[in-house]
Amino acid sequence: MLKPGSARKRELDEKAEAEKLAALLPSLTLAAEHLANSYDLGVHGRRRAGAGEDFWQFKQYGPDDPTTSIDWRQSAKREQVFIRQKEQETSESVWFWRDNTPGMHYGSARSGGTKAERATILTLALALLLSRGGEKFALLGRSEKATTGPTAFNRFARDIGDDARFDLANLLKADRLPRKSTVVLISDFLSPLEDLKQAIRAFIDLGCNGLLIHVADPAEVDLPFKGRTRFEGVFAEESLTLGRVEAVQEDYQALFQDHKESVMALANRFSWDYAFHRTDAPASTILAEAFMTLQVKGA
Repeated sequence: MLKPGSARKRELDEKAEAEKLAALLPSLTLAAEHLANSYDLGVHGRRRAGAGEDFWQFKQYGPDDPTTSIDWRQSAKREQVFIRQKEQETSESVWFWRDNTPGMHYGSARSGGTKAERATILTLALALLLSRGGEKFALLGRSEKATTGPTAFNRFARDIGDDARFDLANLLKADRLPRKSTVVLISDFLSPLEDLKQAIRAFIDLGCNGLLIHVADPAEVDLPFKGRTRFEGVFAEESLTLGRVEAVQEDYQALFQDHKESVMALANRFSWDYAFHRTDAPASTILAEAFMTLQVKGA
C-alpha cells in the first residue's frame, strides 16, 4: 500500500523528470545532429522513378521508355530526346512516438544516460535523416500534418520536448494518419503487451506499417547488482529488497529474455519490424539499422 502523499510525490517526481528532459533538449538535439552527420554520407531519401504526380527528374529516352513520357519542350532544347520522370508514390510519411513514461527515465551508471534521453536522440536523428532525404515526418498524438525541411525539423524538436506524455492508449486515437504511413514506436515496452497489440492493430486498420525499437538499460537486461539490494518501483509498486540479488540473476535474465522475445513475436505476428537496443551500445548502430528499415519500407 502506498504511503499517504506518495501519489502526489510521484506526480511531482514525474514533472521534475520531464522538466529535466526538456532542459536537456538543446544538448540532445546537438547529439542527434552529430549522430545523423555520422551516417549522412550517401543518404538520398527513398524517392525513385515510378507512377506518381510530382516531378522527379529528366532522363534520356531509352528503347524501353514509352513515347508518351517524352518531354518535347525539354528535348527541343537539347540534341537528345528526354523523358519526364515522376516520383514513385511510396510511404507517405513517417510518424514517431517515443515513450516518455516514468520508467523511461531510468538510467544506470553503465548506460551514461536514461532510456528517455537515448530514445529522444534516436527520434531526432531519424527525423533529421528523413528531412535531409525530403521525407515527411511528424510526432504521433498531435494534430499537425507530416512535413519536411529545416523548419519542420525545428518544430519537431521543439514539440518533442513538451511535458505531455502520450501513452499507448492515447495512440489509439491517432485516426488522421494517411494510408501507407510508417509508424515508429520507441519504448522499453514494459507496459502490458495487450496495450501494444491493440495499438498495432489500430495502426494496421488505418493502412499503416511499422517499426518497434525496443530500448533497454543494461542493468535491466543483466541485473548486475550484488548483495543486499533495494528496488524502488517507478509506478505504484512497493519497493522490493533482496538479500542476495545475485541468487536470482539467472532467473531474472531468463524472464527478461522472455519479455524481449514476446515483443519481437508480437511485431512478427503483424509483419512489423523489430529492433533491440541497449543504451550502453553505440547509438550509431541502431540508427543505421532503423533508417535502413525505413528505406526498405519506402521501397
